[in-house]
Amino acid sequence: MDFSVRLKELRTDNDMSQTELADKLNLKASAISKYEKGITQPAIETLKKLAEIFCVTVDYLIGLSDIRNPYGNTQITPNEAELVEHFRQLSYENKIRIDERIKTIIENNDKR
Repeated sequence: MDFSVRLKELRTDNDMSQTELADKLNLKASAISKYEKGITQPAIETLKKLAEIFCVTVDYLIGLSDIRNPYGNTQITPNEAELVEHFRQLSYENKIRIDERIKTIIENNDKR
């Protein structure tokens, strides 16, 4: 399935008009129409934003994968997936440090 079909499918599945999607992307509705008709292709930054909006991967958007979100049913965003990938590259000790920092940040945030 190509990008134009995927985009229209995702937009309609989310009950979103072309104008609403364009507003989220800071584009004109005509740009969305051209994407869906296969007349033009979005820039990479726009693809990333679309992936975030619809909680799918860019690979899914452009038709390289039929899996909307391979990271599970939790609607993990591409940014969250990137954080997980970075975390996995850390040493065991640094993973512990990051975990402790996150818990401290959450604790401090809850006190506000």
